[in-house]
Amino acid sequence: MKMIKKQFAIAIAVGVAAMGLSVESFSHGYVSQPESRSYLCKLGDNTGCGAIQYEPQSVEGPDGNPRFPIGGPADGTIAAAGSPAWSELNAQTPARWSKSDIAAGPNVFTWTFTANHVAGDWRYFITKPDWDQSRPLSRAAFELTPFCEYSGGMMRPPMSVQHTCEVPSRQGYQVILSVWDVGDTAASFYSAIDVNFNGGGTPVVEDNSFLEVGIISGAIALNEGDTIYTRVMDANGENPSLSASYTATVATSGAVASFELARAINAQGYFFAGERAGDVFTPVAGVNKVYTTGYDNIQSIEVAVEFADVESEYRVTLTNVDSPIEINSAGVADVHFTVSTDGAMNIVATLFDSSGATLVSDTFVLDDTMSVPDDAISCDVPGPSLSMQTVDLKLHVDEAVAGELTLVVIATSIQGNATVQKTANLTLVANAADTPVDDGSSSCDLSDPMALMQPAFSSSTVYTGGEIVSFNDLVYKAKWWTVDVAPDATNAFELVSDVRLDYADATIFLEGREAIFQGNVYRAKWWTLGSSPLASPEVWTLVGPAPTC
Repeated sequence: MKMIKKQFAIAIAVGVAAMGLSVESFSHGYVSQPESRSYLCKLGDNTGCGAIQYEPQSVEGPDGNPRFPIGGPADGTIAAAGSPAWSELNAQTPARWSKSDIAAGPNVFTWTFTANHVAGDWRYFITKPDWDQSRPLSRAAFELTPFCEYSGGMMRPPMSVQHTCEVPSRQGYQVILSVWDVGDTAASFYSAIDVNFNGGGTPVVEDNSFLEVGIISGAIALNEGDTIYTRVMDANGENPSLSASYTATVATSGAVASFELARAINAQGYFFAGERAGDVFTPVAGVNKVYTTGYDNIQSIEVAVEFADVESEYRVTLTNVDSPIEINSAGVADVHFTVSTDGAMNIVATLFDSSGATLVSDTFVLDDTMSVPDDAISCDVPGPSLSMQTVDLKLHVDEAVAGELTLVVIATSIQGNATVQKTANLTLVANAADTPVDDGSSSCDLSDPMALMQPAFSSSTVYTGGEIVSFNDLVYKAKWWTVDVAPDATNAFELVSDVRLDYADATIFLEGREAIFQGNVYRAKWWTLGSSPLASPEVWTLVGPAPTC
């Protein structure tokens, strides 16, 4: 009898304990189509993922009472289900993660389980059209009513479950969050799916069978007292009586830890581990595969690590961010900022423009040789407690264009499991000598002569996208399907005319559009409706006084 091939896991026991979850939670699963963020780490499309690349099925977090979105993982940790062990998943920029093409309408989502357990339900959430792509996922980024729900009936599902969901209309990069509520534990599994609304169709899942049921990666080093062990999953869940383990007596490399665990598996006699040559299995220092004979109903053998010590807290700060920054006469702008950490960390700093495109990115290293005053400290995620060190950094922008930018700094510990993200908004402004004088003509004339050359908007006409219409002496362009909604009251139309409208709560302002409010001109940082510059100053950038007409 052949066995279904299952992927192995490196379960960080410390991270599970930190969330108050029992390590006896036997169920594991992830969204395999469209590929979730953690699964693409396993496939290699996503890199720099940390230990989750070996265990995409274990993004497990608390239900909360009430459950997510009211309870559950804290904002900023949703992608990692609140676990510090998988904190790399929380990094969020427009370019950080590989994306799957998707189209609005019916789509098939496939959950793959390495250990199936009683299911409460599955729910699917999607980000808002104007979500901030440069900040870790929070409740504010999502529509908090699921667009798709499937009941599990409090029954054990098959090893693969498919859900057909009607995905809402979106444009560009979005994140779909699927939450599997385990029916008889206080845990849920969270799968963040990075998608791009630029295509359609869900790939077909292939189902192959193998005698290989697990793998020891050799990627996790052990300190004295750490234990690496197997979790054997059969049709009834985990069978602890079949587990093999190795406890390090000194600091041990991942390759040696894999070798020792493979030896322990073979000595136990239930399973076989190592490089296979016919019926001979030889443990090696490095990757060791785990096999069964195929007659014992074993579904998978996962590998877990229980760390002897819990790490303390890392601290990362981002300060002294210049803004506004004037573009010099050569069209160049330098963005200066300061990063401080209390541990040796790799720093990736990236500047994004308002469309989410990467302008410039650079990598820096903060090690223990740097010093800094111990002030402006903020606590984020687990890591060693060390004295702070600092460095003043700079990103150089060639061919700079005036506008709103986002600076994203992602710090990843060189030792341990921690990723911390810091985000700041800043503004580039044109060189004063190059800025034309505004005579007010484009701000006071709220009509467009080109409107006379376009067909008038009709509430009975169905617009499918691309049509040009005139409305209230201005020109609008349909962005997608719409009917019976005025162009100035829907995001389905884009204002083409280059005018500044007086601010009104009923008017939609797209990113970059300017509005006149209480004698000043403001520029919208993102799509907004009903958020005035007075009530929501974070939505707007003050441009300057409005011209007198």
